[in-house]
Amino acid sequence: MEKIVAYLRESIADEVFSKNEKRSLRALVEELSPDEQQLAFLRSRLFALANEKINSTNQAFILEWLKAGVSALTIPSSTNSEVYFSPGETCGDAIVRNIAQSTTSLHICVFTISDDRITKSLLTAHQRGVKIQLITDNDKSLDLGSDIQQLKRAGIPTRMDATPNHMHHKFMIVDSRAVITGSYNWTRSAARFNQENILVTRETSVIKSFQEEFEKLWQEMKPE
Repeated sequence: MEKIVAYLRESIADEVFSKNEKRSLRALVEELSPDEQQLAFLRSRLFALANEKINSTNQAFILEWLKAGVSALTIPSSTNSEVYFSPGETCGDAIVRNIAQSTTSLHICVFTISDDRITKSLLTAHQRGVKIQLITDNDKSLDLGSDIQQLKRAGIPTRMDATPNHMHHKFMIVDSRAVITGSYNWTRSAARFNQENILVTRETSVIKSFQEEFEKLWQEMKPE
């Protein structure tokens, strides 16, 4: 968390806190994904720095700085989690919606992809510059209807489990801000027929754990 504290020190030092600095602070918090205990520590440092710096001439700046800092270090509890079920379109809609809303990165770890709506949304995100990394299972990649080869040909970095076992995860990390996970396979049959579920969570500790698992698997899996 020292990187965030250092950024806070720099941002308060010159008594100028631009929109770009505010966005950079938010992006840094999202990148490092502090848990609730760490966020509480950072908020205490925020107020300590403000107390050290405030004087009779800079009160307006300090109040604005505090407001922006608290906002960056607060995750609204009302939007922490959502849950969806199939059969029906709500699971697929949630996946497509989160892909469409992504701005920086998508880390995807799924058994297979054969839902053309999801594939189209991934290709669109890739074309507008979202960094996508895909981990999947080799046994399903050549199935009739699989879209894995299409995504690879589009230039999306892909790694596969080449062992006799299965990489059976189904999760996606969106901009390091949310995780989508659950039993739901990214297929049309899952939407039409199967009793499935997905959970969308923005809990920082959960996101961090999934990110660590993704990075571990990315190093273990065979590059394609």
